Amino acid sequence: MVCQLFAKYELDAANAGITYTLDMSPSDGGDDLLLTVDTDRIEQVYANILYNAIKFTARGGFINVFVTIRPEPFELVVRVTDTGVGISEEDLPHIFERFYKVSKSRSTSGGSGLGLAIAKEIVQYHGGQIWAESRLGKGCSISFSLPVHRI
Repeated sequence: MVCQLFAKYELDAANAGITYTLDMSPSDGGDDLLLTVDTDRIEQVYANILYNAIKFTARGGFINVFVTIRPEPFELVVRVTDTGVGISEEDLPHIFERFYKVSKSRSTSGGSGLGLAIAKEIVQYHGGQIWAESRLGKGCSISFSLPVHRI
C-alpha cells in the first residue's frame, strides 16, 4: 500500500521541481502483521500531508517519506519530511485544528485550513496518532501512526 501511495504522487513532486524519496525500514515483525484500514481514507491523509509539503517547499527542495513498523505495540509509522518554510513554534500546536491557518506568509497560497484537521480525524478514527515537528525556515515533519496487529 505504501509503495503505491508513494508512486501515485511522484509526478506531482516532479512537476513542482522537488526531489521526492521513499525510505522503508525493514520490519522486525515478519510477515504475520495485519494493517486494517479504509485505504481511501488513509490515502486522503497521505495526500493532505504530501500536498502541504509540496505547497510549502520551494523548487529544488526535498521531500522524504519514511515508513517503519514500531514493535510492541506494533504500529505502522509514516513520516513526511520536507525542506520547506517550516512552521513557527506558536503555530505548531494548532495546525490540526479546523480552519486554522498559520502565519500570513504561509496562508497566501490558499487552502481552507481543513486538510490536516481531516487527516487527524481519520487517523484517530483508525486508532492512530498524528503529530508534527518543525522549525521556521528549517522545514517540517508530519508523522502518523496506525495500529498493526499480529495474525
